[in-house]
Amino acid sequence: MIVGVVSDSHDNVPMLRRAVEHFNAGLCELVIHAGDVVAPFAMAALEGLNCPFRAIYGNNDGEKVGLKIKAVSVGGSIEQPPIQFSAGELTIRVVHDCADWEAEAAGNGADVVIFGHTHETVVETLSGQSLPIGLNPGECGGWLSGRCTAAILDTDTCRVTIIDLTLEPGRRIDG
Repeated sequence: MIVGVVSDSHDNVPMLRRAVEHFNAGLCELVIHAGDVVAPFAMAALEGLNCPFRAIYGNNDGEKVGLKIKAVSVGGSIEQPPIQFSAGELTIRVVHDCADWEAEAAGNGADVVIFGHTHETVVETLSGQSLPIGLNPGECGGWLSGRCTAAILDTDTCRVTIIDLTLEPGRRIDG
């Protein structure tokens, strides 16, 4: 299963739309937003996805009822974190602010812990192992780092690809 991962879009609608273009070009079967969409109007950018999406609230998502209504109206969902579910053969846990992804994985039986909040990309595994994976796609919005990024996770190979959203869809940072 191919899963698109995005976080911390912070109302940057053009970059969230660009993430949608990348996810569609990558044939994603599910998209996960790890928090801080911020306003309901920004959620509308996800309407263009060719697959369902699941989102969680971040620390800057204040208008929760409006976000929930908008998410449902554009074919997705938004929930209070943490959420945990299966995608392909993997158990995925999504939180927004994660101080220790390894402990989060171990304590909850997760193969992949997806998080955001820091606006920094993280793709880590335990030494010599393919699982568990700690994955922060960085910031879609680009407000803090100046980099607009997302990620694609292949649940069959456990490969994570970081996407530079300023590039044309289909082009990636790491090949």
